[in-house]
Amino acid sequence: MNNIYLVVMPRGGLTSEERAEAISRELYNIRLPKALHEPDRVTTKLLGTMQHASGTGEWALVAQEGMTIRVHPDHNLDALIALFPQLTQEEIDTRTAYIQSNNEIALENLFPSTATVLTQQEAEDAGWINTDVI
Repeated sequence: MNNIYLVVMPRGGLTSEERAEAISRELYNIRLPKALHEPDRVTTKLLGTMQHASGTGEWALVAQEGMTIRVHPDHNLDALIALFPQLTQEEIDTRTAYIQSNNEIALENLFPSTATVLTQQEAEDAGWINTDVI
């Protein structure tokens, strides 16, 4: 499977990196709500993050194309929704209904309509991935 890259813009007082990390954690919490995490849990994020290779301060979430997430019945979407202040109420309602009515969801269906999602080739072309090998 190919990777896709969701470019994360700074918003709500969070840097691009902080917001990417927070989104990854909240996506993981859909699978396993934070209240159910064991005290010594190491894994708390669903997706990897990466910084733009040129050091621009831009960060992206890295996922596999076609990735799905199992939905725990006790999930809470409030923190995830708060990380996307650009969503309209209609977009919030649509995504919330989608998550609540499915046991497994396609990650790509959660991305805001304004999100920049790059394919592997597009990420390479945009300088996200340093292809120079020493």
